[in-house]
Amino acid sequence: MEPMVSIYTRRDYDRLPEGFPAQLIDGWLVKEPAPTYDHQRLTGRILRKLQDLAGADLALPSPVDVLIDDVNVYQPDVVVLREAPPGSDHYVGVPLIAVEVLSPSSRSRDRDVKARRLIGIGVAEVWLVDPLERTIELVSPKAYQHSDGDRAVVSNALPGFELVPNQLFTPPGRRP
Repeated sequence: MEPMVSIYTRRDYDRLPEGFPAQLIDGWLVKEPAPTYDHQRLTGRILRKLQDLAGADLALPSPVDVLIDDVNVYQPDVVVLREAPPGSDHYVGVPLIAVEVLSPSSRSRDRDVKARRLIGIGVAEVWLVDPLERTIELVSPKAYQHSDGDRAVVSNALPGFELVPNQLFTPPGRRP
C-alpha cells in the first residue's frame, strides 16, 4: 500500500506561525537551509540599490509572501512593490520586480519554475542573479537581458535601476 501524500494549500500555509521558514511550491512546504554569507551579501547590495530608488517601504527583503495560486506562495529574495499593502497583511500583492539570488539547491527551481510563474501573475521583471556563473539575467514578458561582465543589465520597470555583474560580484570589503 502506498502512503497517502497530502498537498498543502494556501489555507494550510496561512495557518503556519508567522515567520515559519518555508515557501509553498506546488503544494509542498519547501524549507531551504539558511542562505550563505555570499548570498546574503549580494542580496543586501541589490536591496540597497533598490531602496535608494524605490524607497525602503517598497523595496523589501525576504521573507515576504507573493501569492501565485492556491498551492504556490513564493518568497523571492528581494521584491519591489507597486504599492504598500495593509500593515496587517502578509501577502504583498503582485510585485513590480522580484529578485532571486540563485543557490545551488534552488537554482533550477528559481529559474525554470518560479521565474515563469512570477511573470505569469504579472510581475514586470524577474532578476536572476547567479553567483556561481557570475551572471545576471532579467526576464520580463517583453524582453530578456543577460550579462556576465561589464555590461549593465537595465530595468525597464524601475528607471535608474541597473546591475553590472563585475561590480555586483566584487569581493567583500570592496565598494561595488
